[in-house]
Amino acid sequence: MNRRGNEPRKGYATDSSSAQSLTGDPGGRWRLRNWRLRTKLFAVLLIPTVAIIALVGLRVRLDLGEAGRLAEAATRVRVDTTLAELTHRLQRERDLTVRFVATGRKTGIEELRGQRDKVNESLGAFERALTDDESRLAPEVAADFRQLRDQLGGLTGLRYAGEFSNFPSDSVLRSYSDLITSTLTVGDQSAAEITDPELARLRLAVNALAKVKDTMSVRRAVLAEALAQGSLSVDRTRELLGAEAEFDAAREDFRQFATPEQRRMYDDTVLGMVVDNGNNMVESVLRRSEADQPLTGLDPIQWDIASTYTINLVRQVEDALQQNSQSRTEALAADARASAIRDSAIVLGVVLVGGVLAVIVTRSLLRSLRILRRSALEVAEHQLPAAVEGILTDPEPPHPGTPSAPRIAPVPVFSKEELGQVARAFDAVHGEAVRLAGEQARLRENVNSMFVNLSRRSQELVERQLSVLDRMEADEQDPEILGGLFELDHLATRMRRNSENLLVLSGTDPAREVAGPVSADEIVGAALSEVEHYQRIELPAAPELTVRAEAVSDLVHVISELLENATAYSPPATMVSVVSSVLDDGSWKIDIVDRGSGMAEAEVRRTNARLAEPPKVDVEVSRRMGLYVVARLSTRHNIDVRLANRRSGGMTATVVVPPELVSVSAPVSLLPPEPAPVLPLLSGPAAEVVVVQSEPEPEPYYEPEPEPERFHEPEPEPEPSYEYTYEPEPGPEPEWPAEPVAEEAYEPDWPEDDPEPPEPRRPVDRPTRAPVYQAEPPDWPTEDDTQLEDEAGIDGPTERMPAYAEVLTRWFRDERDEGAANERTARHARASAEQAVLTLSPDAVRGRMASLQNGVERGRYVRDRQREKGYE
Repeated sequence: MNRRGNEPRKGYATDSSSAQSLTGDPGGRWRLRNWRLRTKLFAVLLIPTVAIIALVGLRVRLDLGEAGRLAEAATRVRVDTTLAELTHRLQRERDLTVRFVATGRKTGIEELRGQRDKVNESLGAFERALTDDESRLAPEVAADFRQLRDQLGGLTGLRYAGEFSNFPSDSVLRSYSDLITSTLTVGDQSAAEITDPELARLRLAVNALAKVKDTMSVRRAVLAEALAQGSLSVDRTRELLGAEAEFDAAREDFRQFATPEQRRMYDDTVLGMVVDNGNNMVESVLRRSEADQPLTGLDPIQWDIASTYTINLVRQVEDALQQNSQSRTEALAADARASAIRDSAIVLGVVLVGGVLAVIVTRSLLRSLRILRRSALEVAEHQLPAAVEGILTDPEPPHPGTPSAPRIAPVPVFSKEELGQVARAFDAVHGEAVRLAGEQARLRENVNSMFVNLSRRSQELVERQLSVLDRMEADEQDPEILGGLFELDHLATRMRRNSENLLVLSGTDPAREVAGPVSADEIVGAALSEVEHYQRIELPAAPELTVRAEAVSDLVHVISELLENATAYSPPATMVSVVSSVLDDGSWKIDIVDRGSGMAEAEVRRTNARLAEPPKVDVEVSRRMGLYVVARLSTRHNIDVRLANRRSGGMTATVVVPPELVSVSAPVSLLPPEPAPVLPLLSGPAAEVVVVQSEPEPEPYYEPEPEPERFHEPEPEPEPSYEYTYEPEPGPEPEWPAEPVAEEAYEPDWPEDDPEPPEPRRPVDRPTRAPVYQAEPPDWPTEDDTQLEDEAGIDGPTERMPAYAEVLTRWFRDERDEGAANERTARHARASAEQAVLTLSPDAVRGRMASLQNGVERGRYVRDRQREKGYE
């Protein structure tokens, strides 16, 4: 039984796949001519569809990107609105702080602290807006706002310095101005990322208006300081002139970016008597500064009211423009999202319409092809196999075309175009396939019948050969010829098992019936007799149970196949162990353990699956005949057979006989009655042998004390014969012990799942068809004897199987070793006993040979049973 084969492919797909691999190259299915019709139609519609989807998808992507940018811009405008309010109030705090410092930090502290509270309120609103909208801002924009928030955190120190330190007013002015400039810079960056021209112009106008308001705030602070001090220094004059220049430039920028409506709104808002009074006071201060005149007569409170009123008006315009900017941004973002949704809907609609049209056209073209394909598969998978099965059931079914033949159902495509013609052609192919399948099935049935007949004839010839060998063995006295007959007998037994395997392959029951239950040790021994390398198999004591008669032959066959496999796939120097036990449920478990290389886990699983469910007979099964036979025979009796790898190497084949096949009734032996056992001399062909009366068989593995060997000293013979006498000669004591020395037990590794080692066992030392448990060990030659014989230059017998060779060298020797053997025998005789004994005749020698080869006779029981039934 081969372990290393691959599992064959199954089903109809095997042949079709093979045909495809033969007719097509590896890349053939990608060729246009090999495309399915559905695929070709899909490809025709796919190219324009993909082009439309790509173009519209690009447009949708742009719209979605623009919508995202505009949504981000709207979020930024909301944050900028809170920042603009914070900047406006911070500018007022700066001016009040400068005026407070200019007055010597004596007046205006209450108003300043009130303004600080307003600034803190605006700062909190800015931080909350930034926290809420930070996730919707671009990373770099969010980073700029966070940096500005950190800078505004230094406002507390700036306030402390302005209120309690000795910083001059110009230093306080510069510090506040730097912080306010940072807020204005963040607002300027937002305009650079807007792609809509109108929105970008609006954002630039808002930024310019913020600068106009900041220059007006600086002018308010400088004049407040000058009026508090009563004069305008050169530095303050220069700073005031610079603020006026920046005011004019920022206002021009506003007018450049603003629309006419926005400019008109500014002109209509920033006007009035208060605004004019503030402008007049600025011009008056500049004139007096140029003329080095004091600033007496100018009211600081009036200036603060006028400038603050004007700045608030500009703030109103700025706030209106910011609201317009946010509305515009949100509208553009909504339009972009709507455009993306609209374009996506259009593309989806076009694709759906195209898909519906493609489905309609494809179904109209493929409906007939689908029916034709379905009918072909139905014929191949169901109708044709059913027809073949019917032919196998009935050897002579009606042929297609006769009135009683089954009607071939036509393919339901009755159009007159090409597909209808193909359907009619397939109907013709179907009918011809049924006819050819019937012929092939009948041919296979005939071949199978011939196969069975040839197998049975071969089996009968083997049985006759075994009968002839029995007669020849009984009459033959020449040891060389007798050894050859034993080898032929063993090979014939294996040939009989091979014939039975062939019968199993053909589906015929090869079971050989027995009269009643058979003991476990008889079954294992019978299986052992059919194994080539039986010497390598160790047999422990089998459980005291019997197996029902109907399963004995098949169980012997299963065990012999597994033993053959274990010896074939393990190193020749290793032993194969057979361990059997009774499970809790009454099942008989046999473990066959080898020490080979094992199998891959995947292959073990495949093999166990084939053992559980035997495959159909094909060429692959014939290559693994043993595995198939084991599976079929074990399935017939619900015997569980499985393989498993051992952790220490090798494999374990487990056979579990179900409890319904195991009984405790009296067994029927597979063995013929044994002749009376005889005890050989320890060595030498001329040694005399004691003939012992037949005694009841002792318990297995019980070794009673050996009886002392007895010798007599016959008269010397001129020629060697089978009855020898020796004249004892003085000499040194023999080197080997007088009593038999027990061979050292061999302890193999047992399967890991066995809870404890089995009972003591013995290695098999001769070919048997059932194990033989002897009351005392035979006196086989020792290795020392063999070495002495080799040193003496004795020619060994013809090379044979180990057991036969040992028998020949033990009982029959060449004349050249007579002297040495006689001397050793005489020495041993003097040391052991001095009694005269009977010598063996040739008939007694043949009886001893039959006893040593009792397994050969034991395995013949089945043959005798077949002869009783009349098989020849």
